[in-house]
Amino acid sequence: GGAASAPASAETDAGTGTRYADGALNLRSGPSVKDGILSVLPGGAAVELSGESSNGFAEVSTDAGSGWIAAEFLLSSPPAAEPEQMASETGTRFTDDALNLRSGPSLSDGVIDILPMGTQVELSGLANGEFVEITTNAGTGWVAGQFLMASQPAQESTQASLITWPIQGGTWSVLQGYNGSSHQNRSDLWQYKYSIDLVYEDGSTAGQPVYSPVSGTVRFYDEETGGISIDMGNGYAFAMFHAIYDAGIPEGATVSQGQYLGYIANAGEAASGRNAHLHITIWETDDGGNWSRRAVPFVGNLALSGVEFPDQGQSSDHTGALVNP
Repeated sequence: GGAASAPASAETDAGTGTRYADGALNLRSGPSVKDGILSVLPGGAAVELSGESSNGFAEVSTDAGSGWIAAEFLLSSPPAAEPEQMASETGTRFTDDALNLRSGPSLSDGVIDILPMGTQVELSGLANGEFVEITTNAGTGWVAGQFLMASQPAQESTQASLITWPIQGGTWSVLQGYNGSSHQNRSDLWQYKYSIDLVYEDGSTAGQPVYSPVSGTVRFYDEETGGISIDMGNGYAFAMFHAIYDAGIPEGATVSQGQYLGYIANAGEAASGRNAHLHITIWETDDGGNWSRRAVPFVGNLALSGVEFPDQGQSSDHTGALVNP
């Protein structure tokens, strides 16, 4: 008969030179998954190609001896090192700004709490990139280390803003700002010219948690509109609408800044209209924000976590603005 054709496993030239393991790889005694495992090479291990290959495997020399490795998992340059938790400093630090406490060491990790400027924290000794792990009264989490300082900020800095955002994490936008279609002063009670409607940029506004932006006493609660007014005790009240509050928020209840209150209602619920959103406003008041209401802008010590929204004299002022609470 005629000459037999070469078997599919015939050795061919695979080139020579140094390659690197793209993850943990089995070093085998032959060029197939049926051949025994001689050793397991760690990710990034350097190997030298012999020039022979077979069945998608390359023959290599390593510190663990010679053998065969699946060629598709060999890189021409060392793989990028993954961020590792590294030893860092320990001790007491203070936040140099309102700071997100996150569940992990990246901006994609969830926000556990917002730490006010001047909050005392304890470093755990772990770091990952620009983030460090800390322990606070709100629990353990990660913050950007660049916003921690060795000594407490001056007292006047810590009191620059009385109000924090009632929502946390991600990117939000202003659906309707000052002087919009429904944001007008129409009567002594309808005082909404300086109001802001907040929506989550990715569309998942409904169900987002709502936190108390101030410490104070609930002056009124209205389930139909999802509205509450919190007496801040300094001649101002913070009002919110279109949310569902856990078990209701009874009038006279005391709330603390950052306290979880409930979540933003679905569109059509709690008088929210066609779009789920959180409506917020500040009233100058003589009775804690019940019947006495005079709308004022979010400026000065009434800024939102230090972010001011001044009256610029425009229609739908600040509509479309993006914020990252």
